[in-house]
Amino acid sequence: MFKKETLSKLTVVIPSKNGLHHLKECLPTVVTAATRSSVPVQIVVVDDNSTDGTMQQAPELFPGVVFLPNPGKGACSARNNGVKKSPSDWICFLDNDVFVEPDFFNIALPYLQPDIFCVTCTGYAAYPKQAGSLEALDGAKLIYWKRGFPRFTSNYFPAINNFPKETYPSWGVQGAYFFCQTRYFNELQGFDTMLEPYLLEETDLAYRGLKRGWKIILAPNTKCRHKCGGTIASKTNRTTQFLSRRNRIIFVWKNIQDKRLLLSSLAWSVLRCEFKALWYFWKIRESIFAKRAYEDEHAVCTDREILDASREYYQ
Repeated sequence: MFKKETLSKLTVVIPSKNGLHHLKECLPTVVTAATRSSVPVQIVVVDDNSTDGTMQQAPELFPGVVFLPNPGKGACSARNNGVKKSPSDWICFLDNDVFVEPDFFNIALPYLQPDIFCVTCTGYAAYPKQAGSLEALDGAKLIYWKRGFPRFTSNYFPAINNFPKETYPSWGVQGAYFFCQTRYFNELQGFDTMLEPYLLEETDLAYRGLKRGWKIILAPNTKCRHKCGGTIASKTNRTTQFLSRRNRIIFVWKNIQDKRLLLSSLAWSVLRCEFKALWYFWKIRESIFAKRAYEDEHAVCTDREILDASREYYQ
């Protein structure tokens, strides 16, 4: 059984860029869950240079929420600044287009244990294809290597399949809804702003923790409902498509030590004709390799060990 949580405060950090319409819909559910929490919860929205009037209108609509401007530009710096401005034992990272259940924090609290790095949540579609049903999106994350990049898109769902365990390991988190213990977050120096403005920042954070041997688990009964691309149109937005290619390359060359995996990544990048992303990588290679050296120095697990552990658990 879990030990009883002894948190003094929990901070929710929500980055938002031109998301006033999302906040009007979703933020009330977070406020309600915070008022019902057995631990004090502070909600911080970091506005990432919006032009939709968020900073003018939202503070009046949600007087109990802290609204901060982001001096940087992107989700990484927005989240990092939210953590700096409101230190707590744990941080809950939510996207601005996520609905949560009234008892969301009380359900998650027992999983926020001292030896845990991150707690990921079970996510469902806010607007399922079949009205009234629960359309599962995210559970505990599995990791495997495919076409030159580690994939974190496979999930298993204990709450749905009634797995007879109390804790479930995860090899990643869904950035739209997860908890991170602040001391681990600070040791990793937060989200890497090299990945600005967005994409793969939570994957990078989680993987760096895994390389250090830290634990990620699932809170299976959390029921976050996500608008699924409400903030970014990943399939049609050319900027997002480029960032996906660029950040995959940065992630691999910053975090992966295994030479065979590195060669695989390079070969696939060439085959996919990702020359613009490769050129960007080449221009900032010195910064990437400096961070790579830092990550290598602190790693206690190999890439193969992480991949094998995920595969063996799934089997």
